[in-house]
Amino acid sequence: MKILGQKLNRRFFLSLFSLSALSTFFSKKAFGVSDYRRDKNIPKQYVQNRDRPGFFIRSANPFMGVDVNGWSLSVRGMVKNPITFEYEDLFGLKKTSQISRLKCVECWSATAQWEGFRFQEVIDRVQPDINAKYVYFQSADSYYESYTLKELVRPRVLMVLRMNDKPLSKDHGFPLRLIAPFKYGYKNIKYITSIEFADSRKRNYWSNHGPYSVDGTIQPGTDHPLDFKKKPLSINGGEVFHPFDKRPL
Repeated sequence: MKILGQKLNRRFFLSLFSLSALSTFFSKKAFGVSDYRRDKNIPKQYVQNRDRPGFFIRSANPFMGVDVNGWSLSVRGMVKNPITFEYEDLFGLKKTSQISRLKCVECWSATAQWEGFRFQEVIDRVQPDINAKYVYFQSADSYYESYTLKELVRPRVLMVLRMNDKPLSKDHGFPLRLIAPFKYGYKNIKYITSIEFADSRKRNYWSNHGPYSVDGTIQPGTDHPLDFKKKPLSINGGEVFHPFDKRPL
């Protein structure tokens, strides 16, 4: 009986060790996924800053995200035909896609495939006044941003509905965001709720609340791309391309 007990004890110990090793090995995948929250006091379901591998998430004002059932896009101001788009209406606009890099003032950048429509689609429908030289965007999280109309009709500016072949996530701007690859990330407003055409320029959120310029054009310097292990690479300013990036045709 003593020998049998020794065998049972050994077997029991080995089973405990195996379970412990497995739980350590699979801890992240089987027992919870890291959420990378910068501020653990903000509930997990809120959009907020997260250094998630591959593409960081940034939000000036943490919030729950957009409920598309209560969302619409208002386009107004100095236009002949003010219009309100429902979410489904946006998919009736002419679609295009591009691969481009978002460059943050924090020095990192990340690349993605974006799909949506050009701003000209909006212009054609609302017919802005000839004196409407500026466009002002507002967001569901109380963020706001401004552009010149000339900037918004540049070839690589895109009003985005999908990212990497999937609908935009709430972290990355659902249901609608803007991508202007030659501007720093803070200019690339997410969760857009309204667009206003005007004859004078309004300021933006970070020029009022932080040290950043209204213009926000990317300057020459150093980039730390997340898809290249943040290895420092020099940039010339404007839209950022690296040797491993696929360039537009």
